[in-house]
Amino acid sequence: MKHLLDNLKIKFAIFIMAFYYSINLAGQGVFVKKADGILMVESKYVDVEGSPYMEDQFTAGEVKLRQNEKWQQYSKARYDTFKDEFEYEQSSNAKLLRFDASHITEFKLNGNIFRCNFPAIGEWNNRHFYQVLYDGNIKLLKKIYTKIITPTDFGSVTKASSFVREEKLYVIKNEKIQYIKRKKSDILAILNDKESAIKDFVKSNQLDYSIEGDVIKIMEFYDREISLKQ
Repeated sequence: MKHLLDNLKIKFAIFIMAFYYSINLAGQGVFVKKADGILMVESKYVDVEGSPYMEDQFTAGEVKLRQNEKWQQYSKARYDTFKDEFEYEQSSNAKLLRFDASHITEFKLNGNIFRCNFPAIGEWNNRHFYQVLYDGNIKLLKKIYTKIITPTDFGSVTKASSFVREEKLYVIKNEKIQYIKRKKSDILAILNDKESAIKDFVKSNQLDYSIEGDVIKIMEFYDREISLKQ
């Protein structure tokens, strides 16, 4: 009997610990999974300046579900670049829910396309979203991500941490992914089989290797050139 009571006490203690642990996690912004996404518990970043969102304002968006590849539309949505998650407001009760790459493979916001399932490189794997800038035989991707930067304290002055957004460009060519900078040498190096033609195209159209829109035009031109060769 004493052994049975001891076992009950242990189980009760474990239950209490698990209960308080779950409450503590909820207070830190951990999510509870639901069939239509992940229910978002309010997440407060103490003493963190700025925003984790690509755009603070909600806008219309849609997602492609991983389970059945069907598209779902939402009237109020935004992209959290810190968590790398699609967030939307449920129309029925105004609750905030989220999808990550375990639920969706693609989403659209403000005419921009974001997709995962690309080859891994560095700290990014196939469950991270990239903005698709050009989608042809060659692909131009932009990884938008946000970090929390905490400045080093000097003396008694304490500075607040802040969200800092960064971007990196990647090219997928022949199923291999490679990081590139917005500069002539990087772009010509990865498109070296059409280097001469690209130089002429850039010069005749007065393009700039450091401007994103012009880099997209270069990728489009390169795609046309290799298509003609085929």
